Amino acid sequence: MALREAVITLEGERDNKLMNIEVVTASIAHEVRQPLAAIAANGGATLQFLQRVPLDLGRVREILNQMMDDCHHVSEVFDTIRALFRRVDQKREPTVVNEIVLDVLQSMREELKDHGITTETELAPELQRVNGHRNQLRQVIFNLIHNAIESMDNTMDRRRVLRVITKSQDSDTIIVAVEDSGPGINPMGLDNVFNPFITTKPDGMGLGLAICRMIVERHDGKLSALSDGKNGARFQLVLPVIAQPNAR
Repeated sequence: MALREAVITLEGERDNKLMNIEVVTASIAHEVRQPLAAIAANGGATLQFLQRVPLDLGRVREILNQMMDDCHHVSEVFDTIRALFRRVDQKREPTVVNEIVLDVLQSMREELKDHGITTETELAPELQRVNGHRNQLRQVIFNLIHNAIESMDNTMDRRRVLRVITKSQDSDTIIVAVEDSGPGINPMGLDNVFNPFITTKPDGMGLGLAICRMIVERHDGKLSALSDGKNGARFQLVLPVIAQPNAR
C-alpha cells in the first residue's frame, strides 16, 4: 500500500513538472506569435515596395524601423518570461508609466489603424513614478491593448474605441486602465479570466492575462476586470508608487 502511494506521489510530481514545462513553452509561443507575425507582414510589404517605381525610400525606411521595433519586442518578451520564472527578482528602477503607455501605442499604431480603432488617451500629467521592471510592465500594457483590439474585431454596430487612462488613485497608488467598446465579458466569468488556460479565443492558450496578473502582483499591485457583458470591458491595474522622502 505504501509503495502504491509512493508511486502515485512520484507520478504526480512528474506530471506537475511536465505541466510546468508545457506552461512555459505555451507562454513563449503565445507571447512571441504577435510580433513575429508583424515582422513577417512588414517583410512582405517591404518586398512589394521594393518592386515599385519610383522607389519610396521613406516608406521602406519606416517599415524597416517597425520591424526593428518588433524584433526588440520579441527580445523583451523572452527577458520578461525568463525573469518571471527566476527566483531572483530583476533590478527595478523608477519608472514613468505614461512613457510606457505612449511607447506601446506608438509601436501598435499600424495595428490599431488596420482594425479601424480610434484611440483616446487620458494620461495624468506628472504621474507619480513606480518602482518597476520596465519591460515587464510594458508587456502587461501591450497584452491588455492587444486583447482589447481582438475583442473589437467583430464589433460592427458601434465605433471601435480604445481608451487608455492613467491617474493617481491616492498618494500611494496609481491606476492604469484599458477600456474597449467591444461586446464585453460575461460578468459571471470575470473572476476566471485571469486563470491559466481560460480563453474565449479559438486559437488562444489563455495565458496572456495570467502572465499579466503574475507580473502585476510581483510589483505589489492588483489587476482586475470590469464589464457588464454588453458595453465593452475595462482592465485596470493598481500600482504602488515610490514613497516621497518627506511623506509622513
